[in-house]
Amino acid sequence: MTTRPNKENRNSVHHRFSRDLIFFLTIAFVITAGVGMAAQVPQAGAERRVTHRPIESFTLVDQNGAHFDLEKLTSKVVVVAFAYTTCVDVCPLITAALRQTQIGLGKEERTRVQLLTITTDPEIDSPKVLKAYGKRYGAEFDNWAFLTGSSAVLGRVWKNFGVGIKHRGRGLVDHTPLTAIVDEKRLMRFVYVGPSPDPHAVLDDVHSLLKHQS
Repeated sequence: MTTRPNKENRNSVHHRFSRDLIFFLTIAFVITAGVGMAAQVPQAGAERRVTHRPIESFTLVDQNGAHFDLEKLTSKVVVVAFAYTTCVDVCPLITAALRQTQIGLGKEERTRVQLLTITTDPEIDSPKVLKAYGKRYGAEFDNWAFLTGSSAVLGRVWKNFGVGIKHRGRGLVDHTPLTAIVDEKRLMRFVYVGPSPDPHAVLDDVHSLLKHQS
């Protein structure tokens, strides 16, 4: 004998069904929204651009506390990156990519190529701090200098390279994630804008400029 559900039971079933339907619809919405959001997240990398921008001479201070003059590099190809030591997102990727670029240079090429990391936070990045930072990434200082200086001098350098800077607090700086390649005539020929410039692409551009020299 079948017992017909009373009104209270029917209401209970209806309530559970509505609750479950709302739950599954909510999950579906979250998954769909999540897929949409994931599609909007930019992939790590850097946009390569060809340019022909004159770079003015500058004198900064290296990781040993010595004056570093760009004019002394007139016969070299210079790879310049902008970073600061307390950065935890973009800068480590830029610095790691520059280290891979250094590793990819041959012994003779190292005498013709200079790597520079120019700080975007001189308030914290003293020569001592920069030297420790370079060591942390395995940098070899024979052709890689880490540079700091006064805010006034650095401001002119940042502007010349097209690097925008916004200080958000002590040890927290927003800046253009830029890596540049400058030829022996002090012309910026290639720029990589983004957190992870491809070391192979950077090396190809460096080699093309070295070949033009010889």
